Amino acid sequence: MLPKATSQSDHTAEERAARRQRILAQLQAQAAPLLEQLADTLVEAPDRELFRAVEVQARDLGQRLAAATPQAGLDDRKKGAT
Repeated sequence: MLPKATSQSDHTAEERAARRQRILAQLQAQAAPLLEQLADTLVEAPDRELFRAVEVQARDLGQRLAAATPQAGLDDRKKGAT
């Protein structure tokens, strides 16, 4: 009886986990300054602006992060190809 070929699937799972961690670290690094900007805005904003200007800024910062996500995936793929 032949042994099960599990090492390939285990290796793939390990690679996926490592890749996930690299991408997560990159996204967290990109998100940190955006979250700091948002925290600064929340601290400094008067009450009357919390549901207008702050919400708009939060949405804009979220869109900036969302726009960066495909690049993070591409960058990691390029690293893996080299």
